[in-house]
Order: sequence, then C-alpha cells, then structure tokens
Amino acid sequence: MNSGENIHNAFEIVAETYENVNKLMSYCQEAAAEKGEFVLSSPKFLRRKSDNEVDGWLVKSFILLFQHSNDKLLKNQWRNGPIYVLEINLNPHDYDKPTANIAKFVYNNVNSWEEGVSPAHHRIFYDPLYYDIVEFEGEESAYSGQVSNEVYSDRYWGLQRIVGIVVPLISIMRENAYETIFGGFRSLIDK
Repeated sequence: MNSGENIHNAFEIVAETYENVNKLMSYCQEAAAEKGEFVLSSPKFLRRKSDNEVDGWLVKSFILLFQHSNDKLLKNQWRNGPIYVLEINLNPHDYDKPTANIAKFVYNNVNSWEEGVSPAHHRIFYDPLYYDIVEFEGEESAYSGQVSNEVYSDRYWGLQRIVGIVVPLISIMRENAYETIFGGFRSLIDK
C-alpha cells in the first residue's frame, strides 16, 4: 500500500467515526426530547475549530449540554441547576481509547448567564476537564474536583466543581446508550 492509499483509508475511517459520533449525538438529542428527564441546553454540539491552527482542523471533542428537567427554568432559558455534559472524546492525548465523558458541572451563577451558547464555547466545558483548572481526585473512570482558584471560576462562568465518569466509547451501543449516558447523569445528581 502506498502513502496516498494510506491517507485515503485514514480519512475513510475518520468519516465513518464522525458518522457514528453523529448517530450517538442525534440519539441523545432525540432521547432527551422523548423521555423528558434531561433537556438539551443547546441545539448544536460544541467543538473546537480553528482555521489558524492545524490541530483545530480535525474535531476530536464533541460536547452536548443538558440540564435536569426538574430544575427551575430561568428567564435566560437556562435552568437553575448544574449542567450535565456529555463529551465524546477522540483525542489520543487525553485518553488511551475514545471515550464518553459523562459529567456534572456545578456553577454558582447560572441565573446571571446570557441566553444560549454557541459551538465556539467548547473551551468553557473542555478546558476544566483537561487543563488543571479543577483539582481532581479519584481515578480516570470516576472523578470529582473543585475549581483550583477564583480566577478560574470567573473565567469559566462561575464553575465551582465537576464530578464525572468516563466510559469507553465502543461500549456504548443503541441498546444501552440511554442508560449509560442519562443513567450516568442520574448517578451524578446527588454527588
């Protein structure tokens, strides 16, 4: 096989992977609407893209935001409660294998946020997981932590703490997707 074929094969695999990621995200969006336990906080997934950096050309982290339907709806269209984050992470620098990072982000001021969020706000939810903004305890598969200082809290919209679990992406099938993801969120409610 020559280099040209290798490149084409690699892009075919990336395209298939993106198609599967899209199916999972679409399923989660539809399931949230159908079941009503958690509500989607943004109609679009969050992602990092950059025209100026080669690393930003390939999307490796996809984030969907949810809130619990029992939390009171605020004037800014957010709910007065934590944000439940589903991050699908394909970045080999973050994990050995593709993962679903299922987390609860607790804030001190959701009521003062502006309405909505754009796909470019990816860093607000990605950075605290990976850039020493939160001091995590636990193991890779189940973790919790507090924001390391007030400057970071302010920079990341009043973030106070994060708790979460990490699941291998290949373990999520249509038959177990709802319970794995939304059951994961449910398991974090009282933590």
